Amino acid sequence: MKLIEIARDEIREDLVGLVPVGSIEQHGPHLPMGTDSIISEYVASKAEEKLKEITLLFPTIYYGVSLEHKGFPFVSLSFQTAISLFNDLLESIFKDLGLRRIIIVNSHGGNSYFLPLVQREFNMKHNDAKVMIFNTFSEEEKLRFNVNDLHAGTVETSKIYAIDKRMVRLNKIEEIKSYDVREGVFVYYSTKEANQFGVLNDGKPIRIDEELGKKILADTVDKLIWLILKFKV
Repeated sequence: MKLIEIARDEIREDLVGLVPVGSIEQHGPHLPMGTDSIISEYVASKAEEKLKEITLLFPTIYYGVSLEHKGFPFVSLSFQTAISLFNDLLESIFKDLGLRRIIIVNSHGGNSYFLPLVQREFNMKHNDAKVMIFNTFSEEEKLRFNVNDLHAGTVETSKIYAIDKRMVRLNKIEEIKSYDVREGVFVYYSTKEANQFGVLNDGKPIRIDEELGKKILADTVDKLIWLILKFKV
């Protein structure tokens, strides 16, 4: 079920809440600014479609923490604001909607710095309500593509192409020059300091594998479904 479409009496405490979160930030010259949010929303919505009776899909939170993209276009929350936003959101989901199981479906690596803090605080505060974090990205998918993508490379390009190929600017890909991923990027160095095109993909040219993109997305949805069934009250 989708939260924004149901009536108040349809909300049940045994539903598993799905909260997709991503970012609004540059993904090279060829991918949409909302790449992370698009992937998160896609995965969460596909899981909800298959488990309508036991899930409650929340509107996507499109803004994350994207400070590592300074010098390129992005819209970002500060870490302090992001933590406060999620603290308030989770408390309201529990206290005002009554849900006791919440899964944050995250597609932006930058959010991984603060989401575990929010999760830990909430879970230690409440005995009868729990939050889990499900990341849509993994080391496994890099192995399957045989790349060391960190941002806007072969993996994300193939995923977006599999979701909606119209969102990939194919004519821009050939302009991108790749470099080996700079050690310390995202911690000591910004994306632009590591690559002037805003793409981090270990020096290999970007390639698009639509079928593998579809397969990885489907596998990710299946993993989320497994977590929902395991996590359900």
